Amino acid sequence: ALTPRQAIQDRGIDLKLNHEATGIQPAEKRVIVQSAAGTSEETYDYLLIATGASPHTGGIPVSAKERVFFIKNLDDAAALQTFIDEAKPRNCAVIGGGYIALEMLEALQVRGLSTHLVHRRSHLARTFEPEISEIITQKAARMGIKLNLNTAVEAVAEKNGQAAVQTPAGDLFFDCAVLALGVKPNTGILKNTSIKLGVKEAVQVNRYMQTSAHNIYAAGDCAETTNLITGKPAHVALALKANKEGSIAGTNICGGREQFPGTLGTAILKFFDLGIARTGLTKDEAKENGFEPLQFKISSHSKAGYYPGGGLLTSILTVDQRDGRLLGAQLAGPLDGVKRIDVYATALANRMTLEQLYDLDLAYAPPFSPLYDPVILAARVGKKLLRS
Repeated sequence: ALTPRQAIQDRGIDLKLNHEATGIQPAEKRVIVQSAAGTSEETYDYLLIATGASPHTGGIPVSAKERVFFIKNLDDAAALQTFIDEAKPRNCAVIGGGYIALEMLEALQVRGLSTHLVHRRSHLARTFEPEISEIITQKAARMGIKLNLNTAVEAVAEKNGQAAVQTPAGDLFFDCAVLALGVKPNTGILKNTSIKLGVKEAVQVNRYMQTSAHNIYAAGDCAETTNLITGKPAHVALALKANKEGSIAGTNICGGREQFPGTLGTAILKFFDLGIARTGLTKDEAKENGFEPLQFKISSHSKAGYYPGGGLLTSILTVDQRDGRLLGAQLAGPLDGVKRIDVYATALANRMTLEQLYDLDLAYAPPFSPLYDPVILAARVGKKLLRS
């Protein structure tokens, strides 16, 4: 998005590549930096911590370094692509059940590898409702991906020139494996400082992105945020949230007074020709946070039934039985159909009920939706369920 030349010449940034910050001294307003020239110090008036997050192994010991890959940045992707081009692997495993795991399954299958999903549960990551998870795994199977569900991974080692995925039922052998088990905030540099850490050891910040040290800010995947529905602290590693936080932190450092209210965990992804999207709480999360959730599912056309190019859109909504307030939504279906998740995210941000959702004046024309848009139809069905 921004080359070193653009950063230096066009934006006047004193860019220092290949310099590692190894320590922070908040009282002295100093950062300890290591580079090829040795150890040095940088002083500051304000400091922004934007160290991001790193993939974690989920506690799985990994010793097969040359045949095991983590995908977090472009360098990781390039390393995997080089391995595929040079080593010509025939099969591979993807360990995990979240967004990155699904995207890697598609990418590797499209490259012509015999691709296997290895996951410890019968359903995918808990961010997906079980019904959505089932739609995804059925799609994976139809696309030729081999499913190894309910398969706990105890370790990944290298044996006889292959990646050995060790499970209670025995070893599974692959030419390579991709671990996609989530991320952890890069906050190790703060462990011996007075700066407070929170959920999953992310940096605690207020809505101005300010840490417990008044002149130190944090933003992005290393920073804690607030769940807009529960009001509780959360760690959410998603791109839009990170970008907004960086902009807000920079504005406030320069004298502004902007706030980041929090996040709903809204996400969308493509899995072959299947679109998947989600926002808000799952039913289980709603229960855990003291709501009385009612969940229901509807299937509807994404466009007028007689108009070409549409498909079946599955919508799962979670609402509070006490007042009909929307708590979460998940969609699976045609790629252009699941972008309706943004309507649900808007409704959640405004604490809307099913009644209010049904009253929305949404656009209609056959190339775009049925007369009753799936959002309106879902609200209509939900209202009847609440009354019964």
